[in-house]
Amino acid sequence: MNNDKEIYRLLNKIKLDTSKYEERTLSEAEKDELLDSVKHRFDHSSTEQPKTSSWKRPVLLVAAALFLAFLGLQTPVGQRVQAAASSFLESFRYTITDALGIEERTTDDTSIDVDQVQTIGDAEIKVEDMLIFDDLLLINILVDLGESLEDYHLGGIENKILSINGKEVTDSMLSYGTTVSEDEAVHNRILVIDLDEDFSMTDNYNIELTLEDLFITDMKDTAKRDERVPPVEGRATFSVDTTREGLQKHTNSYSINQELNTDLYGYSIKSLNTHPLFSFIEITSGDWTDIPFEVIEIRGEDNRGNELLFTQHSYTYNGAETHYTGRLALSEEDSDITSEQMLESEELHLQFYSAEFPEDAGMLDFSSYGDPFTIKLNQ
Repeated sequence: MNNDKEIYRLLNKIKLDTSKYEERTLSEAEKDELLDSVKHRFDHSSTEQPKTSSWKRPVLLVAAALFLAFLGLQTPVGQRVQAAASSFLESFRYTITDALGIEERTTDDTSIDVDQVQTIGDAEIKVEDMLIFDDLLLINILVDLGESLEDYHLGGIENKILSINGKEVTDSMLSYGTTVSEDEAVHNRILVIDLDEDFSMTDNYNIELTLEDLFITDMKDTAKRDERVPPVEGRATFSVDTTREGLQKHTNSYSINQELNTDLYGYSIKSLNTHPLFSFIEITSGDWTDIPFEVIEIRGEDNRGNELLFTQHSYTYNGAETHYTGRLALSEEDSDITSEQMLESEELHLQFYSAEFPEDAGMLDFSSYGDPFTIKLNQ
């Protein structure tokens, strides 16, 4: 049996519910080692492709980019300078924009400021800000373990209970993050909650988030870093009164509704959702399976000639019903403009591309499918 092919086949069959696993942040040394390994393998497995002719994309580079984006590997930015009697988190700022690694925007009020600080044991918890984009609620949380826990690392939050207007949200809730202060005592967590249609039918919101118990890992002994130590026990509840208009400020949706078929599956390109921080194109499929796995992109340009690339950001898949819902995000690194700058465009001229994920490491060979389509913005 070809071991490389078997690895890819098994990876494609894996189903993970990341909410059931402990969250773990890599050290700076581990980040550097991982990046060096990726760069080394990339340098020895493929030749660099110019941006203007990226018809084929290195499989290793795509996988590495998705992996690093999911981990949310950011560089610590805060320095602890405080009086002994004051709360560090009260003056420390680390917004959703910072957490997502997005360059500074000129648009004001891209998120709702919460700025509430409470304690769980000796640790401080802060809900910094939040926003709703499409049907996702993003809540930005900071945890300061403080001096009494300086040798420990945040593994995660044991229980997270969210209710909106008194109704508990039971849909999937994922979280990811990293350390964000120079002494590595402050940790960031972004909660991502998939909301159902019930929460889009009202104008006013009371959002209540309860966090219970922090589980931590011992950083003094690297051999024990995967072992839990007694948790920091306690409960903190945050409550925010806001409006749908405030949460969805600057968010716009443009209908596309184009049907197409690739060599593997049929797709429906539903809509483009825009925001100054990020923009997504939503795609669904009714006959999709994860074997063989198909990588999809949407490419094109705006009316000013700026190149645009939307790449797979996240997707959900119901295997029993072979139903797929995916989000393709505007890749600002691979596009000529940011999501905020794209809002100034009048038209987007786009084309769907896909490539079957190969069993052997190599290049993704993209082909175009369906008719080109145009989205008129600001109309």
